[in-house]
Formats: sequence, structure tokens, C-alpha cells
Amino acid sequence: MSISNNRVLIVAPHADDEVLGVGGTVEKLKNTHEFGLIVCGKRERDDEKIINNAVSHYDHVRLVPYYKDEYYHANFRSIIKEIERVYTKFKPSVVYIPNKDDFNNDHTCVHKACEIAFRRFQEHQPDRILMYEVPSSTTQSFNNNFHCNYYETLTKQHVQDKITKLMLYEDEVREYPNPRSKQGLETYARFRGMECNSEYAEGFRLMYQKV
Repeated sequence: MSISNNRVLIVAPHADDEVLGVGGTVEKLKNTHEFGLIVCGKRERDDEKIINNAVSHYDHVRLVPYYKDEYYHANFRSIIKEIERVYTKFKPSVVYIPNKDDFNNDHTCVHKACEIAFRRFQEHQPDRILMYEVPSSTTQSFNNNFHCNYYETLTKQHVQDKITKLMLYEDEVREYPNPRSKQGLETYARFRGMECNSEYAEGFRLMYQKV
């Protein structure tokens, strides 16, 4: 399953989703891959300085300031265009998109927008599309059926670095047993690790692989 370049794009509905879903993988590959990030909107409590600090290890970042939390569906066509603009310019081989069955409506909206933006029949075709889970948003869905078929094994340091990045988003951190906690993220990483015979891992759903 080869890819044509080392550029990776992560699409996050909100700032912190990128850490919760793909944070360990980014820590593992950041020295060998070029990472781009789109944060599709802004919550009222978001602090731009905190966000910029939390995503400073990305090579390219697009923070979309004008789509309000919980109103993404009202701006669906515009969000598609935002994602397409970044994708067309960055030309990643691998893209990570949010889970289609999360209980958060903004997450499902962004997933649907990604389905259109990353369609296979276009000038730059993606090599690989992976769907990521967001601890709490994915697990709280009534349709909690996230089945991993692709894993990125991690070290303890990768997991610790992921936790450190999440802690920067103070307003999004919760007390254990909520998965948005230090112990919660480590437990998640251990659980996904057991599924692929590793100490730690992040699990994904491979949606498409170019042959």
C-alpha cells in the first residue's frame, strides 16, 4: 500500500479533535511526514493563542474562524469549499477524516463534506483515506460501532506527547473516567494496542486505498 508523497492532511471539526483522534500518529510521524491541518470552525470559548500553541508542530494550519459551533450544517457547501481549497493546494496523499457516526452533528457534517472534497475522480486523487475516532464523541453515539481495520503502533512517549498536547486545551479536559483525560487517553491507547498486539496504538477505519 504505497503512497505518492509524504504529505498528510487531518480535518478536524473543532480544535482538540485532531489531538484526540490522531495525536499519537502525528507525534510518531512528524519528523518524516509533512502535516497539514484544517480546523473547520470556532467555538465561543476557543482561545486562538491556545490553539496556535497546541498545533504549532503542524507544517500547515488553516483555522476557519467564521463557522460557529453547532451550525456547520447551515454552512455545509461553504465548508466543502474550504476543505477543497486546502486539499487542492496541499495535495496530500493521506487524509484523516472524522467518524461518520459521532453523536456531535458538526462531526457528521464535516465527514459528509470530506466525502465530497476527497472524491476519487478529480485531478489530485487521494491515495489513502482513514476515518478516526474521537474519544467521547464517538463512544457516546447510539451507533457506537467504530471498527478499526488499520492501526498505528505507538510508544509510551508518543502517547505522553499526545496527552501533553491535549492538556493545552484546558477547557476540553475532563476528569477520569471520561476519555478526555490523561488516564482516559492512555487507556484508549492501551486498548487499541491490545487489538494489534502492541503496547499502545491508535485505531482507524481505512475507508479507501488507491491500488
